[in-house]
Amino acid sequence: MKLLYPLAKRFIAGYDLRTAKPNIDKLIKEGYEVSIDYVGENCETQEDVTKAVRQYFKIIKLYKNKKINISIKPSQLGLHIHPILSYHNINLIAKLALKYGHTIRLDMEDSKVTDHTKNLAITLNRKFGNVGIALQANLHRTNQDIQGLIKEGVSIRLVKGAYKENKQIAHQDYFSISGCFFDYAARLYSNEANKPAIGTHDEELLDDIEELIPNPNYFDYEFLYGIRRDLQKDLKDKGYNVRVYVPFGEKWLPYTLRRLKEWKNLIFVIKNVFNEIFRRRPD
Repeated sequence: MKLLYPLAKRFIAGYDLRTAKPNIDKLIKEGYEVSIDYVGENCETQEDVTKAVRQYFKIIKLYKNKKINISIKPSQLGLHIHPILSYHNINLIAKLALKYGHTIRLDMEDSKVTDHTKNLAITLNRKFGNVGIALQANLHRTNQDIQGLIKEGVSIRLVKGAYKENKQIAHQDYFSISGCFFDYAARLYSNEANKPAIGTHDEELLDDIEELIPNPNYFDYEFLYGIRRDLQKDLKDKGYNVRVYVPFGEKWLPYTLRRLKEWKNLIFVIKNVFNEIFRRRPD
């Protein structure tokens, strides 16, 4: 753990809210929006679920005078114990977030919970109007899901998809996924979706969106904390609305290991650190 923590600190804002707060405050002061994630998923006990709910309450109240976004994994709030439990807990968080003018976003997990997550987002957004969802471009089903979510007025953060899925349900190669991503971004624009966000560090995709979509200012751009801070600053300096996804929590080790356990993810981290240091884009 001692060897990994210096690496983890680049991607984890802190091991608790107290240690994460200075990093979050710094981002807000510099003009970024933030999406705060208390790391954890697949909670199997009521005790762990209750702890997570209380942590989100604390975040919301701590930033009651700031505009923030809260990122939530439904499995952290009891989805695998019972779907009704996750609904009840996210309902409480969304209600409190609305009181202080915050929005929440349901992070998409593996395909086993896609239907549950989508239904939670639609149902709770109808009730409160402040619940969005992450949508994965690699899944075949996204072609239909995106239209239903746009129709329902659910705010969408478009991502490529970090979970390994089989070829029967998901695209496998870079060009197919990137092609779908751009197509879905164009559809979010042409269908006047509700406050959509682009969640990728892929410079080619970002350049294509900036060049080919008539009004790229239409989107928010969301990046992971600690990755391609140069791109974050470039887009912010151009006047785009940039949001940083900020994870924190005592479960930083599992979070870090999950990101590094596959060789392609390790390459991704090394490549993006390298690109940031040597800046592929001019100043």
